[in-house]
Amino acid sequence: MASCRRSTEARKYKQSIEEVYGLTVYRDVVASPAGRRVAKKSRSSCRILMCAPGTNVYLVFESLFERDCAVVFWAMQGVRSVEAQFGPIKYTDRCGIEREHWADLKVVYDNGEVVLYCVRPVNKDKRGLLKAAVEDIRNHALKYYAHRIEILTEKVVTKAEIYRAREILSARRLKNSPDCVRMLELLKTKTKPVRAFELVQEFGNEGNGWIALWNLMGDGLAEHVTDDKALTFEPVSFVRARKVN
Repeated sequence: MASCRRSTEARKYKQSIEEVYGLTVYRDVVASPAGRRVAKKSRSSCRILMCAPGTNVYLVFESLFERDCAVVFWAMQGVRSVEAQFGPIKYTDRCGIEREHWADLKVVYDNGEVVLYCVRPVNKDKRGLLKAAVEDIRNHALKYYAHRIEILTEKVVTKAEIYRAREILSARRLKNSPDCVRMLELLKTKTKPVRAFELVQEFGNEGNGWIALWNLMGDGLAEHVTDDKALTFEPVSFVRARKVN
């Protein structure tokens, strides 16, 4: 009996550290609502599944660039939710033919604005068919679905913005508020922009310093000082505390 009791006790569930501290732990993932179900693979492009940050809801993206655009929105301030494969959007084209279209992303902002985004590299719409469809939707049907509809290309969403968004999301998962406060206080003592690696070295802990700096940039409290917005942030880049109006 004693051996049986020990065996039963050994099988008892042991809470994870997240559960001990009362944090939400997701065991299973569920699909995000979508107007269109896409195949999990294709000969022409990859399919990417990714959970929205802090949730167990995954979205299906039809391309790497589409996923990268969603990451940029997730890293932004003022974004409430991101949804993929929204539709169908019913509209009448310039020839009077009724058609349906699906937006790659639907973004809801904290101010209540709803914006639909069609994600397409420039070389994938050489004939202008997507541009024409977007114009027709704006003219005839947009008010039934959203406030705006836009086209996102690699000229609008740059590699630098994508890199920045990825780093911000990674840093948010490891955010330490006291470190962020100390980093901000250190940054405010600088009368001129300072190189990022020098600031982190002065902070005293390189790993925690980078995490704190990226969180400050994501929260809009620190900024990359450059005239070229397409320039990727590097350790030698200059940063400063953002001025509050």
